[in-house]
Formats: sequence, structure tokens, C-alpha cells
Amino acid sequence: MASPRDIVHQLNQARRIVLGDAKIYPQVVPGVLNVIGANAHLELRRWGSDFLAETFASPVLGADEKQKLCLGVLDTLRSYLNRKEEVGEDEDPSVVKSAVQCAASIYPFVFRHTVVNAGDSETWGKMAGIKSSILRRMDTAPAGVRICCIKFVARVVQTQTPGLIADPRRPEQNEISLALVPREHPTIPPTNLEAEASGLLDRLLGVLQDNDTDALVVTATLNSLSTLVQRRPSISTKILMTVLNFNPLKLAGTPMTGKVRVAIRSMTRTTMSFLLNVLKRNPQHQLAIRLQQRTEQLRHGLIEVFSENGLGKRKEPDEPTDGLDDAKRRRIEISTANGTTPQQQPPPRPSHPPLPPGPVTVAQLFTLSRDPSAAGFHVGPIPLQIVAQLVPPLLQSIDQRRFDDAINAVRARILERGRLPAADANHAARTATGEDEDDDYDPSLGFPGHDQVMNRLDQMPPEGVGHDIAVTAFTLPPAPPMTEEQRRRNGKMALTRVFGTLAELDRETKGKSGGKKAGDGDVKKGFNRLSAAAAAAGGQDREGWLTLVIRLATRATFGLDGPEGDEEEEMKMKVEGEGDESALMRHGQQGFELANGIREALVTYVVDDFRRRIDVAIAWLSEEWYADRLALQSRRQSNDSSDDDGDDDTARPKPAGAVPITALPNYHHWSLRMLETLSPYLDVKDGRHLIRFLSEIPQISREHLDVVRLIANDPERVGLASQALLYLIMLRPPVREMAIDTAEELWRGNEDARGPVGKILGRWRPGVLVEGGGAKGEGGGGGEVKVEG
Repeated sequence: MASPRDIVHQLNQARRIVLGDAKIYPQVVPGVLNVIGANAHLELRRWGSDFLAETFASPVLGADEKQKLCLGVLDTLRSYLNRKEEVGEDEDPSVVKSAVQCAASIYPFVFRHTVVNAGDSETWGKMAGIKSSILRRMDTAPAGVRICCIKFVARVVQTQTPGLIADPRRPEQNEISLALVPREHPTIPPTNLEAEASGLLDRLLGVLQDNDTDALVVTATLNSLSTLVQRRPSISTKILMTVLNFNPLKLAGTPMTGKVRVAIRSMTRTTMSFLLNVLKRNPQHQLAIRLQQRTEQLRHGLIEVFSENGLGKRKEPDEPTDGLDDAKRRRIEISTANGTTPQQQPPPRPSHPPLPPGPVTVAQLFTLSRDPSAAGFHVGPIPLQIVAQLVPPLLQSIDQRRFDDAINAVRARILERGRLPAADANHAARTATGEDEDDDYDPSLGFPGHDQVMNRLDQMPPEGVGHDIAVTAFTLPPAPPMTEEQRRRNGKMALTRVFGTLAELDRETKGKSGGKKAGDGDVKKGFNRLSAAAAAAGGQDREGWLTLVIRLATRATFGLDGPEGDEEEEMKMKVEGEGDESALMRHGQQGFELANGIREALVTYVVDDFRRRIDVAIAWLSEEWYADRLALQSRRQSNDSSDDDGDDDTARPKPAGAVPITALPNYHHWSLRMLETLSPYLDVKDGRHLIRFLSEIPQISREHLDVVRLIANDPERVGLASQALLYLIMLRPPVREMAIDTAEELWRGNEDARGPVGKILGRWRPGVLVEGGGAKGEGGGGGEVKVEG
């Protein structure tokens, strides 16, 4: 078996290879993990922890590769940090320090993996265990480990705080932050993460609020907070106020030992640098005056502390400054030109690179740098807000003389290009074909119509090609068909964008209406609602967008069933019986996943704020009912035409009368789904919302009333169910008998419901009360239903 020293030598060779070519990291890292595990020798664990920290901090390794590799190292990091619990011995501080650094680097990637894969709770559990182990040792570990723990905590706060979204349509390119987490995420609820980030930020700021005198901890905290101030504007004010109140000169009253002097100087200068960097990035900051004043106070305080202790700079010498030796005098005389000192001489003007021969681009015209990397840098990916912060201080820091020289150089280039003769088409053609340019004869000089003749000659076919050959149109080959996974992924992305736009319209509507319920103050009543539906294709308001989404869910699948054979087979489906309903639902789900996805999203959208969006549910289910009726009518007409012998060409009449709800499969399924999903969220004050839903949907079945009957199983919501049944009995005659039957079942099977339901049965079915020996509270009145809104 090879010794640890030999293994480390081989591992160093592998490390040199990946440092030379970052593409080999995905092959090397999984193989190294088997050698540097928890049971490896201490020397191997030290090398492994350093290698992992270096790998995930490397700027040459792409973020996508780090995202793939980070999941495989979680077990190794956890074994390093939990060695005392698993093996019973303390881990080496250098191993712990590198492991914490690696955890700080991979935390955002594990966070994004959990956001995308909501069901992978195991990976997030491993990361949570690593985070808990780091936080436990943050206050008791050695100084080097504490500094790494502070860096990890700052990274957690940055990740779990909402950041700016540069492009909502491309979430994979946005910065990893809490803004990427959906509100209903099952594994990492955003409210819990934000609360944890706030607590960890308070823990970081506690170092400054308590005026800690440990220079290493204070310096590490200030360096970590500077990144948070720059990246997270939502918490920058809180951080700045804490730094402004921090006193790095607290140790000035203690005996001035060497360690104390270094600590005072380090903490004070780091605090001053922190404040000055904030001012440079944003000179127009609301706290700019206070930041400037605090910086001056710290500068003068530092001078006073060291002056009182005899540690200031040495005094100015009394002898004249001209008292120099001959060697220094000779160097000064050589560097002096025309009676001016080197400080008085203007800096040499930089030589700008000449323009290349031939045509030049606008970028080449304005490029004055000789550095190819600077000239080829593309500023497009830089966010606009960062550019707005960088440009003003950069313009202020530019030397006016150099700025004028650069302007003059560009002006000279433009004038030089303007003096060049205009480009000649014949000359360009000869240059491109490599023809001899020695011939000075130019036919265009003596023939005025030369250009017209040349244009006609260019349009003629080449020699040797017949005139009977027709030029065909060029068509691109068709795109390859999408796979099932691509269709599903594109459908989910389309759903996210559609309902993201709908959420923005909801916020705009709420803001314009002054906090009124969305959908109440803006809904058009009566026939005016038809205008919103007619403008759905081009409207950008909430009503038009909702109509568009509902139509996509209910009618976008018409005429897209495939070839004619499939349509004829679909037309032969009968509409009576449960088997036909399930077959139709199965056909819709297999053929059009986008429509069912929109329906699922509509259910979630309504339930999220059902008191404001109950009108959306009613409009959607009405469209479902209408679309199912159209499909049923189309199938019946097709069946009638196929059964006709051809003797009579007149069209058969449209089906009339009531249609069983089983013949409306989409409406039946999704109306039940909507009511079942909504019922757990209804409380005793939501009677008007339930009554409105049951009264305005087009058709009610016994299954709907069974859901209402189940609501009464909660003793506190018995009145809610009885009011809904009473409303249907009194004001919706087609379902009166079903509602009375449901009330009778409630009276017989629910003791808590006998009082309210007995009043209904006392008027509409008193025989039930007689059979049961009467009920308390029964009477001849039918009760009173109050519906608001």
C-alpha cells in the first residue's frame, strides 16, 4: 500500500493538470473524493480540503460545472466538520478552515439546486447540517476558522436576502438570491429563509455593536459587510448605521503595547476604507455627508492617539532641504529639465496605436488602448445600475490633460479618414478577385452610362448557363421535432411567464385602484364585459390578459387533434356514461399538457387570494362549460351526418334541453377540483364567497353538493354550509331537489347541523322532521339569506 506522502505526490500531479486545463475538473474531482474521505490520513484530508476550497473558488471553472460538482462533495465536507460526533476526535483546524471556505463557495449553488428541484429535500438537509456545524463553532473556534465562519455567514445572508432581478425571463442568468424562490416552495419557505438571514446579519453586526476588540474578527466582519452593502441595497442602510456607530479607537485608553497599537491601526484603517469605498461607489448616497464626517473623525482620532503616545511621524528637519550630498544633487540635476522639477514636468503623452489599413469599424476608431484584452472586453453583460455607479467617479478621476489628448487623437483619426478618397466599386471588386491593378484605364471616365450597363450585366446569368433554368426559392430545412422532455420544459417556462405577467398586472391594478380589491373596482358589468373579451388578443390590461389565459386553457385545443383519422375516431366517441368522460379526459391530458397546466395554475392562482379572485374562477368555469357544450354539439352533429343516408341534405337541429354533467368532462372535473381545493380555506365569514361561487357557475351536480355537505363536518362552519344550501333551494330551482336531499343527509348524519338544517327542512320537507320526532328550532320560516357584493 502506498504511503500518504506518495499519494499526495500523485494528487499534486493531478492538481497541476487541472490548473492547466479547467475542463478536466469534472473527471478529477469525483476520483479525488474517494481518496480524501473521512477515513483518510490527516495529510490526505488536509490536501483534500485545500483542493476542494481551491476548486470551487477558482474563477476559471464555470458556474454550471460548479453546480454539478457541488452535490458530490457535501458528504465529504460534512464528515470533515462532524468528525468529533462521528469518530470521537477533533478535526485539524486547517482542515476545518478549508472545509468552511469550500462550504461558503458552494452554498449558493446548492441553494439554486434546491430552488429548481423542489422535491430534493435530502440535498438541502445535508447543506443545513453543514451550516449548523459551522454556526456552532463560530464563537469558539481558533482565529483562522472564525474568519472563515464569518465569510460563510456573510455568504448565507447574501444568498437568503432578495436581490435584483436583471431579466425575469432568464432566471438561470440572474444572481442567486431569495428572489428566485417561489412563495409556495415546499423545502425552503422564503419567509423562514429571510428570517434566518436577518438573525445571522444581526449576529454579524453584533461584533461591531459590542465594540469587539479582536482586530482579526472586526477586520473580517467589515470586509464581509462591504460585499453585502454593494450587493444588497435592502440591508445596506442598517449595515452603514452600525458601522458609523462603531468605535475602533476603544483600545486607546489601555496600555499601548505593540499588539494594541497594531489592533487600533488595523481596525481604524479598515473602517475608514469601508466608508470611503461606499462613497466612491455612490457619491450621491443619502448618508454621504455622515460617511465623510465619520471618516475625517477617525483620521484625526488616529493621529491624536499616536501623537499623544509619541508614536506620530517624525518632525520636519530643521536643516534646509537643499542640504544634499553630491550624488543626490547630480541625480536631481539630471532629472531637471528647463528649470522645472520632476513634479512640475507634465507627464509624457501616451502614444496611441495607428489605425489599420483599409476600412475600420467605429470600435477601432475610438480604441486608443494597446491592450488587446481591454479592447476586446464587452461591457454589455454589466448591469445598468452598476454602470451608473461606476461612470461618474471614473470621469472625475480622469486627468484633464490625458482626456484632452484622447479627444484630440480621435478627432485626428476622423479627419484623417475624411481626407481619404471615396471607395470605388471597381477597385474593390478587383481587389477581391486579385486582378492586376497596373492598368490605369477606367472606362467609367469616358462613358457616362457605365454604371447602368454594369448593373444590367451583374443581373444577367453567367456564361454557359441556359436561360431556361429557373431560380428556385431557397427554403430552410424544417426544425427537428421536439422531444417529450423539451415540450414539457417549454410548457412550464411558458406557464411561468404567463402567470408572472398576470401577477404584475394584479399589482398595477391594485396600485391604481388605491388598495381596492382587484377585480371589484375594475370589472366591467353587463354587456360591457364583452368588450374586454373581444380585446383579449391585443389588450394589455388585467381583464384582457385573464380572458386570453382562460381561452388558451379552454379552447386552444380545438382543431389540433392531429390527422383526419384521429378526428373521425374522436367523433365516434359517445358522451353517455363514465367511461366516455374518462376517455375524453385522458385524451385531453395526453394531447395537450399545456392546457391542463394552465388549468392547474389557474386553480393555484385563484386559491392564493380567493376573496379577490373568485370572479376569475367563475369566468373560467363558465368558459369550460361553454367549450364542453360546443364540443358536445360538434360530436353530435358529426354522428348525425355520418348516420344520414344522404337523402336529406338539410342540417339537423341543435340538441336542446338539459345536458348531463357527465357529458361535460372538463367542466365537471375542474369545477369539482376548484371547489374541493377552495373548501379547506373557507372560514365562517366567507359565506358570501361560497354562495357566489355556487350561484354563478353554470351547472351543479350532486358531487358539488357533497363537497358542501363535507364542509359542515366542521362544527364552526355548519352555518356556512346551511346558508349555501338555503340559497340554492330558494334561488336556483334546477338544483332544488338535490339541495334538499343534501340537507336531509346533513340532518340525519350530523348532530351539529340539525339546528340550522331543521329550519330548511321544516319548510321544504317537513316529513323528515316528523319521522325523526322533530328537531329543536324547526319552524315554518325558510330562513333568510344575506349575500353581499
